Amino acid sequence: MRDSIALHSSLSTLHAPRRRVVITGVGSISAHGAGGNSAVEHLLERARPAIAPIRAFSVDDSKSRLGAELPNDLLGEVIGRDEARRLSRICQLTVAACRLALEDARLESLDDASGLGLVVGSEFGDLRSTEEFAAGYLERGPVGISPMIFPNTVMNTMAAAASIAVGAKGASVTLNQQTVAGELAIARAAAMVASGRMQAVLAGGVDEIAPTLYRMLSKLGALSPMNNGPEGCWPFDRRHNGRVLGEGATFVLLEPLENALERAATIYGELKSAAWGSTPVGAHRCGSSANGKGSAIRRALAQAELSADAIGWAYLSGNGDPPLDDWQLKRLAAAFGAHQPRLTSLTPLTGDYAGLGALRVAAAARTTRTGRVAPIASLRDPVRTDCTFATGSQHGGATGLGLVHGVARGGTEIALVVAPFKA
Repeated sequence: MRDSIALHSSLSTLHAPRRRVVITGVGSISAHGAGGNSAVEHLLERARPAIAPIRAFSVDDSKSRLGAELPNDLLGEVIGRDEARRLSRICQLTVAACRLALEDARLESLDDASGLGLVVGSEFGDLRSTEEFAAGYLERGPVGISPMIFPNTVMNTMAAAASIAVGAKGASVTLNQQTVAGELAIARAAAMVASGRMQAVLAGGVDEIAPTLYRMLSKLGALSPMNNGPEGCWPFDRRHNGRVLGEGATFVLLEPLENALERAATIYGELKSAAWGSTPVGAHRCGSSANGKGSAIRRALAQAELSADAIGWAYLSGNGDPPLDDWQLKRLAAAFGAHQPRLTSLTPLTGDYAGLGALRVAAAARTTRTGRVAPIASLRDPVRTDCTFATGSQHGGATGLGLVHGVARGGTEIALVVAPFKA
């Protein structure tokens, strides 16, 4: 049985009194390469899409042919040979990103290792291992069942492998949620730090492109091209016609401000507030309510004691799925009214996978420091004229605080307010 966290209509938020939560480490591995915060900043500054034809397996029988795959030798450069032999590929991704985040944060050790927690978000988990395990039984019967592969068939295998690898002995949580698993992981981790339950938490997401999953999603019409038009990743564009998958992992280290100051850590930004929940399912399997009442955005703003016009820009989960893109823009319009933050999406750069939630948070922290918003690389013909989108010519000039906003089919919504650090 796969472990999961179910979201209910009973909405959850961080509650005062609480400790200030800051971002002190970033680790990422994706089609753009691997590294800490500097590597992520380089990715955002270049803003060059990594989406290309699938190389790792045949897609001749699929109408979808694009993805953002890792370079062939990238994992081997960041994972040791012994670990590569005993860890599945998706566990290697998780371990690599977590180590990079701790290295970036210069957090070599904690006084008590039980104070380091881990929250992992994933849409699909280790499907390659699950398929291999099932195939062994189907081909050879009970003698074909591998006890070595079985541990990888449970959804928390990535968190277990990473916890062992980095010595995290605190809370270990695995979350499953389409589209927003990474954002939800950040929100849950922030709650642990703010409440004092953890000294620090690594939080983020991971997914890989698995051949069978890719082909089945394409056959089910869940990937671009959903309407038999041209294939591509075009969030908030009139050409949008479905997701293009990516793969990789991104994790950030969250810790209370006092701890970060005590060890003279570099503080990339502050997570001011987080709110999440679900609205009733309605048309197009997104959310039935387009109004802002009870929205995660309004609750996150209220928690941070901010007005809507304090938000100057937002990193969205827009992934090219037309109903989901449209519903997200409606939620934003309802929450902000006449105010128009500058909106962007990173999905055209990396493809869509669970690690993007943490990458969006890292990007938002960068924007608070530099005033530069990564543009929507593929936007040509916006679906709405009453929204302000970041385009290729609008890197700079971002003012105000930032929002990371995610939505998923079924009505799930996450809102994170990111601010520059001020003592």
